[in-house]
Amino acid sequence: MTARCNSMWCKHGRGVLARLMLVACVLGVFFLREAVALEVDAPAPSARVGQLSLTSSNVRMRVERMSAWEQAVLNMPMTTGSALATQIPGRTEVRIGSTALRLGQESQVVWTEISDTRLHLEMINGLFSLRVRVLAPGESVQLKAGAVSVQVLKPGAYLFRFVTDRANLRVWVLEGQARVALREQNLTLDTGQQIQVDRGISTQLSSSADEHHASFVAFAEGRDRRTESSLALMHVSREVTGAEDLDGHGNWRDEAGYGAVWFPNKLPPDWAPYRFGRWRWLAPWGWTWIDDAPWGFAPFHYGRWLFAGGRWGWVPSHPSAASAQSRPVYAPALVGFFGNQTGAVWSASVASEPVVGWYPLAPGEIYWPAYSTQMAYVRALNAASVSDVGQIQAVPAATAVGQPHRYSRTAFAASVIPFSAFSRMQGVAGSQIVLSPAALAQASLFGRRLPPPPPINAP
Repeated sequence: MTARCNSMWCKHGRGVLARLMLVACVLGVFFLREAVALEVDAPAPSARVGQLSLTSSNVRMRVERMSAWEQAVLNMPMTTGSALATQIPGRTEVRIGSTALRLGQESQVVWTEISDTRLHLEMINGLFSLRVRVLAPGESVQLKAGAVSVQVLKPGAYLFRFVTDRANLRVWVLEGQARVALREQNLTLDTGQQIQVDRGISTQLSSSADEHHASFVAFAEGRDRRTESSLALMHVSREVTGAEDLDGHGNWRDEAGYGAVWFPNKLPPDWAPYRFGRWRWLAPWGWTWIDDAPWGFAPFHYGRWLFAGGRWGWVPSHPSAASAQSRPVYAPALVGFFGNQTGAVWSASVASEPVVGWYPLAPGEIYWPAYSTQMAYVRALNAASVSDVGQIQAVPAATAVGQPHRYSRTAFAASVIPFSAFSRMQGVAGSQIVLSPAALAQASLFGRRLPPPPPINAP
């Protein structure tokens, strides 16, 4: 359809009008594509993702299997196909719930699978530390290096060194138990044991300590101690990825009807949830929020936001729903979008071009994902924040007029930017358009609050 529009207008040479019509045609294709995709009962994505929780200028990332390498970004979600590479003196960390993987300098890793039951990765080269705190029944945590694979059998701490050009792998079980499989041989290592595998042929098993990587081990142990002493984990499940980052950046307070609420400190006067960061398209979720704050992962992918006592606070779970599920489900962004029946792009009287606007969902409000209509998944996604997920019975029609949410007509809670800035994934704070309550009241709300169309080059 896009090709025919382009050919027709180039043939007639209609100048500026032609280009405007072409843009409208292209947007129409993507609005239609998005609307049709919502009606397909797509497979539910994994409840788990990784968080890039520590990075520096010497760390590179590949967000998806076919994407290009780029500068690593704090709080970037890591999923199947994501990869990381460090240079000297870079170190980095990925957390997935209570599990943490750390990379030393000159190291590279690829996540081959992150799912509800599997955490599998391939070590390309370098030094790695793995901390597994919980190993659920039926869960598989596996690392591969060349022809050798290591299966974690018990929670614990593990150290790996893989030199690609020599196909040399060393595995230290600092705590726990692991099975090393090479060719037709399986060896079980217990706490205090290590093994060296050279080109998958010769092996050496010992219980000697290693002193060459003492600084990296100390670094990993320091990160572990930080988690063990986390105040946030007294209020939030260990499986809420990124919860430890809240420590030192705010305070907890009991709010009647909401339980423990975390209030961030040292915020700009115009701060609102989902305003200081950017949107990025990540499969299979689509538009995903990447927050700028050092604590900005957990509060934007789990729970809900509450404005109380003149401050924004994060509500990790509804008191009556806190034990509704054993593992929280990751969401790309818990917001509602303004828009029309085919997508969250609309015309505002104060803007010269179409805009995109959104607002945070409040406790108890249902989040309807655009990327899946499977009811079991939708209920699990909302279980920690909605007191009765039994009320979630059917996906609202895309054309149904939606009821306002608590903050959908609140000007200080809404963030609005030009569609051009949104589609280019620019920072929100520098592109924001301030709307009056009257202008905001003109924005339409629909039952499923469809997101904007994907970027042109999205998969």
